[in-house]
Amino acid sequence: MAYTAPTPDQFRARYSAFAALDNVAIQVWLDEGETETASWADDTRARAVMAYAAHRLAEGGQGTGNIAAGVTSFKSGTFSATITDAAASRTGYDATVYGREYLELMRRNFGGPRLAWTPPARA
Repeated sequence: MAYTAPTPDQFRARYSAFAALDNVAIQVWLDEGETETASWADDTRARAVMAYAAHRLAEGGQGTGNIAAGVTSFKSGTFSATITDAAASRTGYDATVYGREYLELMRRNFGGPRLAWTPPARA
C-alpha cells in the first residue's frame, strides 16, 4: 500500500488534545515530521509523522490535556506543583507521551545494529 501523508483532520482524530488547534499550526509540524521520517517504511510512517507533530506541539505548550504523568501534588492558588524525579529527568522525546510513541515506532523501523561476519576458514 502506498504511503499517504496524514492530514490535520486525521491528526486531530488520533490526538484529541489538539482538537482546538487550527490546520496551519498542525500542518507546520506534520510537514516537519514528513522530513524527519522520509526514510521510514510506509506502514508506520503516517503514525510516526503524527506522533512527531504531537510531541513538538506539546513541547511548545499547545493542546489540552490532563495533569502530566509524574505529578505527585498540585495546587492552584499561587500555583505549586511537585513532580517525581523520574518525570523531572525526562528530556527530548522522552519528555512527552507522544515523543515516547515516536521513539517506539523508530525502534520498530530501525532495530539494533546488524553485523555481517564471515567466520575464518578452518585449516
